[in-house]
Amino acid sequence: MKPHKHRLFSIQSLILLGLVVIFGLLLAACSDAPPRIVVEPASQDLGERPQEFLELTYTVRNEGGSPLQIQKVSTSCECTKATLDRDVIPPGESAQLRVTLDPIEDNMYGNILRVIYLRSNDPETPEAEVEFRVFIRKPGS
Repeated sequence: MKPHKHRLFSIQSLILLGLVVIFGLLLAACSDAPPRIVVEPASQDLGERPQEFLELTYTVRNEGGSPLQIQKVSTSCECTKATLDRDVIPPGESAQLRVTLDPIEDNMYGNILRVIYLRSNDPETPEAEVEFRVFIRKPGS
């Protein structure tokens, strides 16, 4: 009785294919690209505005290969509030950063520059910054 060459070839091919797949998965797991934070727009100029409540939106994207974890959101002034709609952003996805300023509360007017800081697990940019500028007209002028 002759051995079946086709069956031997098929078993060897399956074993080889299985090893290639396992090796590829191990290689992919070891070479996960780190997270990469991108915030747009990086800067907003709101021009001249009356002394009234302001609300802005930024898009925070993860252009890396592993989840982006936002560890802390802070601002350059307590009069400016910033919140992110989620703390973990999967690769290729985004979140919304909402920023508010109430110049009436502290009777602010004139040129104002505020910076928002986003601390994350991005190894290249552990703290991203975005900003906005506005000229608030003095009430009654």
